[in-house]
Amino acid sequence: MIRNKTAEIPVEWMDEIPTSPSVFKARLVSIAVFMLAGLAAAAFFWLPPALDAFLTRNGGIAIQFQSDHTTSLIKLVFQLFGVLAVLCALTGAGSLVRNRLSFLALRLPLYGVYLLVGFYVWVTWRACSSVLANGLDVDGAKQDSVANLFLWWDVSWPALAAAGYAAWLHVMLRSRSVHAAFTRESGAPMAGDRVLEDVRTHGRDPRHRRSLYASVFTHIIILVIIPYILSFRGCSVEAYKLPKGSGTAAVEAVAMVKMVKQKKKTKKKTLSLRPNSAIIFETPDLDDAEVDQNMEEQTQATYQASNTKGTKGGKGGKMGKGGGTEGGWPEGMEDYKLRFIRLEHGGGGWDDGMDQTNADINFLRAFAQATGFKKIASKGESHSIALLKKYPKDGFPPFVFLTGNTDMGNVSPADIKILRDYCLNGGMLIADAGSARFHQSFMHFIRLVFPDKPMMDIADDDMIYQLPYGFPDGAPAFWHHGGRRAQGIKHEGRWIAFYHPGDMNDAWKSQGYTDVTPEMREAAMNLGINLVYYAFNQWNDAVAKAKK
Repeated sequence: MIRNKTAEIPVEWMDEIPTSPSVFKARLVSIAVFMLAGLAAAAFFWLPPALDAFLTRNGGIAIQFQSDHTTSLIKLVFQLFGVLAVLCALTGAGSLVRNRLSFLALRLPLYGVYLLVGFYVWVTWRACSSVLANGLDVDGAKQDSVANLFLWWDVSWPALAAAGYAAWLHVMLRSRSVHAAFTRESGAPMAGDRVLEDVRTHGRDPRHRRSLYASVFTHIIILVIIPYILSFRGCSVEAYKLPKGSGTAAVEAVAMVKMVKQKKKTKKKTLSLRPNSAIIFETPDLDDAEVDQNMEEQTQATYQASNTKGTKGGKGGKMGKGGGTEGGWPEGMEDYKLRFIRLEHGGGGWDDGMDQTNADINFLRAFAQATGFKKIASKGESHSIALLKKYPKDGFPPFVFLTGNTDMGNVSPADIKILRDYCLNGGMLIADAGSARFHQSFMHFIRLVFPDKPMMDIADDDMIYQLPYGFPDGAPAFWHHGGRRAQGIKHEGRWIAFYHPGDMNDAWKSQGYTDVTPEMREAAMNLGINLVYYAFNQWNDAVAKAKK
């Protein structure tokens, strides 16, 4: 038997692993743990508002999360992040005094990270599974298994990265040079040294280790990176589908909606003492004030509808474009669905009407009743502006709705460009003032979107006020938050933005949530139908032009 005479490698320089105490590495670990406290604190302070904003944008998800206690679990995780931040800060600062106790204490927050990240990943997976199982949309986007996986990844990868960061610190603590710096105990390389050395030299079987690396990297590319890149093509956004067919605006009856003012009150007689005196002792009646008289006229204004025959003098077929009688639009789709899409912004009130007041769905129902197109969405939906760029060129929304009751907040230059391109390429922005503050903010915003196109008053005889309902006095202004006349922006002969100054959206709400008269409510519905019909026609022309 031949004896192996290979010389043994001294432990002190085996694989060139440093084993002498390193104060620099020990301080680096202490600072790294202290930085981990900053990450946990950021999660504690920033994630709760982000969650609230997400649930505000997605009412259906908020209701589901409330019923299955997902919201409570997520908020518990956020509170535990705060506790972890305090623990990391204390141990990180205490480890600057190097001894065996501070060395052992450094490992406590790392174990806390592992446990908390595991809990967080489980909660987010549970939440995403609940969204998928209940068929809920996320920011207006349909969820399939792939989109849902990416949703989970988007909310989980920061926590997983933090766990990887903690694992690197754990390896450093289990290295001889750091251990010796804290405990002043010299010796052979430790488990952490072996892990670091395996990464550097690919282990005792470099060929096998490199093959393993290549396999993992290939699977990541195929399963994660390529689907993620493909997701930017917009396949997760449901195309907007108009009814396919051929119709006309000459419906059987076109209602003329006209504002009718009530008769003024007769001015009350007043009694004055000594009429020929230089001083008249007269107490003015409240009805004599000009401001109060104007308010009286405004509040007593009603809207009267009278029926007139359509332009063809009789039955003109169903609504649409193309001159046919069956109704619909030539560029539409057989499996259509009419949807109401709002734009989200950083200010308050953008979702006013999406709750129990049911403004969005009330309008869709009124549109379906007036047009005969019964396939409508079961609820309104909302989009970030950025989501508009994901729609296909033949399936973008014909209109998007924007409202609010406070300042809009900051909108990024990228979103401004996306909204501008959407409008110029065939879409229509319908904006509605919910307050005077929103009016001022919107006017500033629209100048940023269209700096080269002025806002102009829309004439009373404009086509937008004629079909399918006639408004000889133009758009009713209702509450006058931004003046008395509707305004808009034109591009190449078509309206690409319509701005209503008086909270048309409020008049769409269910009875009990608004104080408008039935006549005002009907006028608001009819005006909205005109706007959407106009937007559908312009959408049809834009899609047909793009296909040539």
